Amino acid sequence: MAQRGLQLDSVSCPICLDLLKDPVTTPCGHSYCMRCINLHWDQQSFRYSCPECREGFSPRPVLGKNIMLTELVEQLKTGPTAPPAELQGAERAQWRRALLVQRLQHKETDMERLQQEAQDISRSAQAAVQRSGDSFTEMALLLEKRRSEVEQQIRSEEQTQLRQVQELQDQLQRDVTEGLLPPLTVSTDTVRVRTGTQRYFEDVTTAVSALRDKLELTLKEDLTNISLAPSPVRVLQSPARLSTREDFLQYFTTITLDPNTANSLLSLSEGNTRVTVTAQQSYPDHPDRFTVFRQVLSREALTGRCYWEVERSAKWVRIALSYGDIQRKGDSEECLFGSNDKSWALYCDRNGYSFRFNSVMTEVPGPMTCRIGVFLDHSAGVLSFYCAPSMTLLHRVQTTFTLPLYTGLGLGWCNTGDTAHFLQLQ
Repeated sequence: MAQRGLQLDSVSCPICLDLLKDPVTTPCGHSYCMRCINLHWDQQSFRYSCPECREGFSPRPVLGKNIMLTELVEQLKTGPTAPPAELQGAERAQWRRALLVQRLQHKETDMERLQQEAQDISRSAQAAVQRSGDSFTEMALLLEKRRSEVEQQIRSEEQTQLRQVQELQDQLQRDVTEGLLPPLTVSTDTVRVRTGTQRYFEDVTTAVSALRDKLELTLKEDLTNISLAPSPVRVLQSPARLSTREDFLQYFTTITLDPNTANSLLSLSEGNTRVTVTAQQSYPDHPDRFTVFRQVLSREALTGRCYWEVERSAKWVRIALSYGDIQRKGDSEECLFGSNDKSWALYCDRNGYSFRFNSVMTEVPGPMTCRIGVFLDHSAGVLSFYCAPSMTLLHRVQTTFTLPLYTGLGLGWCNTGDTAHFLQLQ
């Protein structure tokens, strides 16, 4: 009887609680009906687990028929030693109850794990609040220290200049007191006294104001890019599994261009998402502007995983990623996308594609298209270019990015009116 019960338990499916049909065995050693385990895994994605021990498998295992279990099931069904139907039905009911208890125990275990996970989330959130608070406190202390240093410098310079004025006043007072003018040959040495309102220390206040604006922009951009958690109803695929355009669109990032960086022969429009070549200067001087090359950078500092698409009517476009400290003034290679170690660029022209980094050019084969998709995984050091919307891979870079990146466009050797723009896909 015990042997008979053991056989029934060994050939039962933990999912349907019936005798195994077309039995298969998972890599962890548990057996199921082929249909039952496939239906179970069809409801999962990317990571498949055993319903009994919860061991995960990736990719989805390819299951083959278990010949030994198949033979054992057939023996139990048709063998001459099969017990009366009443006894077999009692054993099966007992076996079903045992499996139900086991499944309830698994659910209780899952509940405990979820409770533990909730506690871990709360602890991690509290620790993050504490660490971020400490970081902001340190930044405030650094700003206060710098404010004190600048104030001391101003006061010190004030005293120096006041001493010089006082010395001149003393000299004039002595001349008046003596009542005699020096010889005529020497009287030409007069004291030059500045008149009118003077803007003392204006360079200091200008520098501090610029620092304030830069800090405000940095905080705004960095805090906007902070992602605390993925959406609870949206499972993001691993970059290694990205294949369709829909896969990439889960990382879509809106890109806008910074007018302060645009070369004066470029014009931005459509909410700073389109750049057009112009015949006349469009913008005044600015410290961040590219002065020679017709290039422009985005407002957004990119980190994490990002995807965007560029569509061009121009025959010659550079689609680039660049560090923010790339040189802007002059016509040296330090300013040109792809010609230095601060920028990576895909060159698109009427003859094809090429990729350039630090002045090293790589020919890139691929079908001609007016739309290019760009995927960035900053932490993994991955930069990929695709023909969109077919998502044919053109070129992939594996490197290490040490700073946030800005996307850029260059329209050299283009005609007036040629354009390129970032598509708004959401």
